[in-house]
Amino acid sequence: PAVALAADLGVSALQRFLTRAGLSTFDRSPSYYGLGLTLGNAEVRLDELVAAYAAFARGGVWRRPTAVRTPDADRGGRPARPDERVLVSPRTAFLVTDILSDPDARAYAFGRGSYLDFPFAVAVKTGTSQAYHDNWTLGYTREVTVGVWVGNFDRSPLRNSSGVTGAGPIFHAVMLAATAGRESANADRILTPPDELEEVTICTLSGMRANPWCPSRAREWATAGAEALPCAWHHQSDHGLLTIYPPEYRAWEVATGLAAPAAVAAAARSGTAGTTAARVALAIANPPAGAVYSVDPTLRREFQALPLRAVTAQPTEITWLVDGTSVGRAASDQSLAWPLAVGTHDIEVRDRAGRRARTSVVVK
Repeated sequence: PAVALAADLGVSALQRFLTRAGLSTFDRSPSYYGLGLTLGNAEVRLDELVAAYAAFARGGVWRRPTAVRTPDADRGGRPARPDERVLVSPRTAFLVTDILSDPDARAYAFGRGSYLDFPFAVAVKTGTSQAYHDNWTLGYTREVTVGVWVGNFDRSPLRNSSGVTGAGPIFHAVMLAATAGRESANADRILTPPDELEEVTICTLSGMRANPWCPSRAREWATAGAEALPCAWHHQSDHGLLTIYPPEYRAWEVATGLAAPAAVAAAARSGTAGTTAARVALAIANPPAGAVYSVDPTLRREFQALPLRAVTAQPTEITWLVDGTSVGRAASDQSLAWPLAVGTHDIEVRDRAGRRARTSVVVK
């Protein structure tokens, strides 16, 4: 999801945001870092990263960190006001904090009772570099922000050490010590919810507002008073509960054996003509527009192919063209593998009704 969002926003915009967040070590162009920038493929300083996380704890206000007190403060005077600026809105700061402080959200990956669990609210994020060269744990309460880096100064890889097992235990101990006797040690929420947000019940599968037939539900934050359609994935039929996935998931649905019988699915879809799934005529699901791919010289070329996938309102046969030349036909619920070729390429898909959709990619 982070890479998909970075592709929509653009790497240049992301790099400018990180610079505004006080990270000063980006000395290369956005094209050098690419979409991996959002996953941490650029080097950063621990003190600057801690200051960036502290901005969320302040409701979106970034403040330049100081290592020592000012002379005026030492003499009992009022300390100089540090440099500060609004980095994100209070709404964004609250939502990010709500995600990072949700123990249920991280239980799937880390389990219960890990070093990331506390008896009070802590927003926390771990990170492990490629090849296990080092790892990080950063987090904050309403009063304290803590960052821990673990690694070897000669850059040699660590052994059996990740963000949660390497930096995590140190983070846990420091956070407990730093919050001892503070108000945050008894807090169940780091930030106060903004007035423009309200808690609603959603379907955990679709993320839409739950309807009476959604089997799994959760409470989540949404814009207060916003009109939202109920979940269009779950339906009650003569055959019991029926799940109708959007067209972009059709290939996965068929491959996993979850697809409903054709007659049943068609009957259910006929009652959801106003949903997004029914409005889709023809669109390219993969590759995304403007995607950049790299040919790996260490891998055999026959194993470097791009799956071409489309979304249609109804099952049909589609034809794929690359740079105006047909590269094959496939059922609309199946993908077609196109071997990567260096260059800029225009990709087009056509269905039997003559509809077309286009996108372009770059292969380096």
